[in-house]
Amino acid sequence: MKKEYKQYPDISPVPALYSRAVKAGDLFFIAGCTAGGSDAEQGSLPDQLREALRRIKAILEVEGQAMNDVVKLTTFVTDVNEWVENRAANNAMFEEMFDGNYPTNTLIGCAALVRPSLKIEIETTCVF
Repeated sequence: MKKEYKQYPDISPVPALYSRAVKAGDLFFIAGCTAGGSDAEQGSLPDQLREALRRIKAILEVEGQAMNDVVKLTTFVTDVNEWVENRAANNAMFEEMFDGNYPTNTLIGCAALVRPSLKIEIETTCVF
């Protein structure tokens, strides 16, 4: 199976030795996106969620795809309680981004992300 390894330095730069995305057949995998390096990095969890989703959407648009091509998200948060406290705002963003075609989403609480300021990271699987 042919694989394409991709980087998007203007959308979501990679701070280490890995690919931002890999296309393998009809599958497209986006490595965990955060708000790192953006104005939202120091913001609230909803601020960081919006930026992570914006980056995912921008990567898909470069590939000629859309958010309705997303079939699976894995969302890592450093504080599950903060996710629950912001459920209404988070849900509003998902409604806006996915327009009723919601992917599966696994929410995982974790002790920390790569920078202490980061509260959320989202891995994405798509089918083109």
